Amino acid sequence: MKRVLGLLILSLLAAPALAAPTVDGTLDGSYGAPYAVQTVQTNFGDASDPTGLGAGGGGELDAAYATFSGGRLYVMLTGNIEPNFNKVSVFIDSILGGENTLNGALAYDFGNVSQNFGGLTFDAGFEADYHLFARWGGGAFEMDVVNRAASAPGAELGNYGAATSGSGTGVQSGSILAGGTATTGADAGMFLTQNLDFGFNNTNTAGVTGGTAAADPIAAAAVTTGLEFSVALADIGATSPGDIIKIHAVYGNGDNNYHSNQVLGGLAAPQDNLGGDGGGGFTGSLSGINFNQFAGDQYFLITSPGVPEPATLALAGLGLGGLALARRRQRK
Repeated sequence: MKRVLGLLILSLLAAPALAAPTVDGTLDGSYGAPYAVQTVQTNFGDASDPTGLGAGGGGELDAAYATFSGGRLYVMLTGNIEPNFNKVSVFIDSILGGENTLNGALAYDFGNVSQNFGGLTFDAGFEADYHLFARWGGGAFEMDVVNRAASAPGAELGNYGAATSGSGTGVQSGSILAGGTATTGADAGMFLTQNLDFGFNNTNTAGVTGGTAAADPIAAAAVTTGLEFSVALADIGATSPGDIIKIHAVYGNGDNNYHSNQVLGGLAAPQDNLGGDGGGGFTGSLSGINFNQFAGDQYFLITSPGVPEPATLALAGLGLGGLALARRRQRK
């Protein structure tokens, strides 16, 4: 009996328990190797202020990391975000369906500037379901998450949060509350069932340098600070073992109508800013960008370990309890 219980417990707990990262904008060892490393210098300015307050400007995406713990996805994007409301946009493809070409009729964010994404086309095989975007203007760091897959024009779903620790400094953190505030313009309200935590550390002065040439991959991979977030797998529909999660991260302006050359997965060098037409021109929208025209995949993918069913957890608990009882009886 004891042997059976022991084997049962081992089978239930065979997957290694990974320690959850602290969501503070600083990379820790639980992430492991990067999933994507920047390939191009930044042409949105090279950050040089070690305080993180952004004096002199500059923004970049150096590398992307991801891991799982406790039914949550953790993502770390090292680099910098200039305090002028430039945005890092993260699109997640984690469920069936989605948008390979973004729908400009979905209106959210201040001034409904999400509509400027309309017409942007991702690489073949990437269909966006969720849109996370982060920015700041020198005060509280802000982040939103929108469920584009479940939204319709005039009935968008999204949650918003602002940093509650370190506001106005170069190191901040906070949460997008499940029962908190809806994204501006998200007329159908919120969708999160669990909080989305985020951290931001803007103190990097290394990594990629300014320009359009090939980046130094060693320097890019050496950066350990930037934007970090954690979201429940249940909130992005990736609860089954083996579910593939694809992530596209890009740095651009606050009005979502001019993209930099900072994308993860990276673009082939040399590469200037994408602008709105893919060639650096300003057109008022991003409709001219088609990532199929660039070599490689401008996204990275990870595999979900799934979320344990309550019955499985209960069975493991019963097994542990039974083993303990058997041991007590043996000692009598």
